[in-house]
Amino acid sequence: MRIMKKIYICILILFTLSLVWGLRIQIQGDGGRINIPEKDIDGVPYLAIKDVSPIFRCIQKQERTDQRLYLHIYGETFIFLEGTQYYSYKIDSFNMQYPLARIGGDYYLPRNFFTEHLPMHFPGEHIYRDSILQIHKPVDHSVQVIVLDPGHGGKDPGAVGKKLKAKEKEINLDVALKLKRMLETELGVTVLMTRSDDRFVSLGDRTRYANENKADLFVSIHANASKSSAPKGTETYYLSTAMTSDARAVEALENQVVDLYEGGASARSKYDDLDFILSDLSQTEHLESSNELASSLQQNLIAGTQAYDRGVKQANFYVLRGAFMPSVLIELGFISNPDEERLLVNDEYQQRLARTIFEGIKRFKYRYDRIRNT
Repeated sequence: MRIMKKIYICILILFTLSLVWGLRIQIQGDGGRINIPEKDIDGVPYLAIKDVSPIFRCIQKQERTDQRLYLHIYGETFIFLEGTQYYSYKIDSFNMQYPLARIGGDYYLPRNFFTEHLPMHFPGEHIYRDSILQIHKPVDHSVQVIVLDPGHGGKDPGAVGKKLKAKEKEINLDVALKLKRMLETELGVTVLMTRSDDRFVSLGDRTRYANENKADLFVSIHANASKSSAPKGTETYYLSTAMTSDARAVEALENQVVDLYEGGASARSKYDDLDFILSDLSQTEHLESSNELASSLQQNLIAGTQAYDRGVKQANFYVLRGAFMPSVLIELGFISNPDEERLLVNDEYQQRLARTIFEGIKRFKYRYDRIRNT
């Protein structure tokens, strides 16, 4: 009788521990095990996708209109339909026996999707044995490091407003700092700044900083200016030879820092010697992605601020020419336009600018990560 009691206690302890442990995952090559908590839904153990995403480096996207969930793992996409036990993988449908569940804003998959279905789809990479899911360490090629470049600074004020005498360098920094907080807290990425206070940084040092820190994206933030107070609107640039007279004018405005603060002709020749970079594969391979990033940012900026849309343009900015990653330059608005100057110094509007840039980066990151991790 005493032996039976001990056996019963052992079984109870093991059962209790299994509830505490949840799903145990062993990443091959790493020491220790990871315990993913489980949630009981109608008597079935489930795992929150937000809990497993960091381990599998998976990306999820919700389509609330048709209640679909897209889960991107190891370069493959699984499509789930909320409230059903079926999912699509490649050209086939599979039955998990238990439906995809959503509680609040969080999605949950039944435990057997990870212990039975993933090992079936990735037999060499997932092995479920002795109550432990053994997986290969996923290679993460997603956007993890973003360098924000607040234009100008220190002895270089940038453009100065005609009405309020606002300094471009201060507006650029204010928006960049707000954007940095959003990216770090909401996307969980590492954000580095070419300057986080009022100091001068040469154009070459800005991209050199991004390269040395192996940045995945480079975003330079500026405010536009014109001799006339009439021009207005927002535009986003990526690197190429300037194609329009307007683009050439902005290019000259942003590149003049070399003549004014970096030594003039001798310094300019140093940048001009970088012409070969345009044909260097380490940079040109990113031009298409830079175009896509610029388009994503511009669309969100216009939708979020209702500013006049000056479009996505190409220009030969010195500050972009040494960056070996997708790189863009944003002109937030015209500081020379009295109406836009008032907006650009407004804290609430700066917050909105930061939010719209954040949404553009977030949208680009989702698409870019899927391509890089395929």
